[in-house]
Amino acid sequence: MAATVDAKTVIQSVDPKRLAGSALVGTLTLEAILLFSAGDNAFTARQLPSHVLAVIVGTLGGWIFELFRQLLSATSNSLTELGRLNASLGALTERIDYQETALGMLTSCPRHNDALSKLIRSSMSDNFRNIPYVGPAAYLGYLRSAVEHADGYEGVQRNTLRWYQEGAATAYLQELKSKRMKFKTRLFVIDDDEAEQMERDLADQDLLRFYWEHTGDVASYWITVSDYRRNYPALIIPRDFALYDRTLLISYDEGRQILSFDVLDPGQSPQGQIFRTLNELTRHQDAAFRPVPRSAGVE
Repeated sequence: MAATVDAKTVIQSVDPKRLAGSALVGTLTLEAILLFSAGDNAFTARQLPSHVLAVIVGTLGGWIFELFRQLLSATSNSLTELGRLNASLGALTERIDYQETALGMLTSCPRHNDALSKLIRSSMSDNFRNIPYVGPAAYLGYLRSAVEHADGYEGVQRNTLRWYQEGAATAYLQELKSKRMKFKTRLFVIDDDEAEQMERDLADQDLLRFYWEHTGDVASYWITVSDYRRNYPALIIPRDFALYDRTLLISYDEGRQILSFDVLDPGQSPQGQIFRTLNELTRHQDAAFRPVPRSAGVE
């Protein structure tokens, strides 16, 4: 839609009644001035040309005023329309950028197109890469979609071991267990106020048996947040996340129920750096990361 002011359109849009009214007001104004200045001589023959001129000038002045008013109105409308056009253009640009980013994700990580497609569709109603109002069960459902095509898994769990038993995560653990992969690693990063609960979980033989029977060959470690900060200050304090093939990231803020996802550079991501550090240090048995025991009382 054009946002320019067309003179012909402005003239055609002028209301004849308003134009006549403006002309009348202009004429009466000049007549009043003439009467005031001429006094008793205002109605003499000598003043007739002045009256005619007052009518002409007053009419033209009224018309010019009305046209100018209409022009201002048309200009204001055009500016409003231009603002709407700019907003529409901005929305279109955002949509194009969104589509390009989504396509880039899909083409750069073809192995996980199925999981990515579900994540992208779910995020379209909110900010891209974020899905609101996701409960733990739905989060685990997205993880299961990713496991189906994954060849490697690395994950951070911010809850204690008991969460897997109480949080109905059995199906996810079993699916991860049954999928053959090149590597599987899980790190529990436990808040200091939950450290005692984690110790109790690790001393619970039934809970340990449940965990290992359902999780299988997932190398599992744990660390408190204070130990993590003290020993590895260069690493980010992560929230819950799963990283598949070191590229597909699915992270979760359980308190706010927001799921986020992204496709990462395998060698550059801060999430990947956590596990590069973990693998390097545990290989030399010099780490604050403690293994999750298979039996109570055994490290």
